[in-house]
Amino acid sequence: MSTSKPDNAASSVSSGWTGMVPVDDTSLAVTDTGGPGTTVLYLNGSYASQRHWRRVIDALGPHWRHITFDERARGKSKRSADYSFEACVRDVSAVLDARRVHRALLVGWSYGALVGVHWASRNPSRTVGVVGVDGPVPVWLDR
Repeated sequence: MSTSKPDNAASSVSSGWTGMVPVDDTSLAVTDTGGPGTTVLYLNGSYASQRHWRRVIDALGPHWRHITFDERARGKSKRSADYSFEACVRDVSAVLDARRVHRALLVGWSYGALVGVHWASRNPSRTVGVVGVDGPVPVWLDR
């Protein structure tokens, strides 16, 4: 995978952005570093927040476009009436759509790894790949 050509539709994004993305009955706190390379969307483990990815982002550097967000009622995101798995999967699309990203590499940790695998299976044309860190293996994956 080359970092010289962006894999996202918003390749003109070069500066960072931090703000709230409205979805359903809540708003998600999102940080987008901008950058010229492949978009990497980080998916948190349960009870984690986007701050847990800072070291990884620093280590990978500015040649990637890093997007992190706090799940519903985590970090700076707002509360919701819906904390279902399906809501978490929908939130991936909402964040990518709000940041005008067509394709992304998903990096999920623990619960986020499971969310990433499910989202990617439903959106293969929008997925560069999935990196699961310490995530459970979906039962249907071995069939």
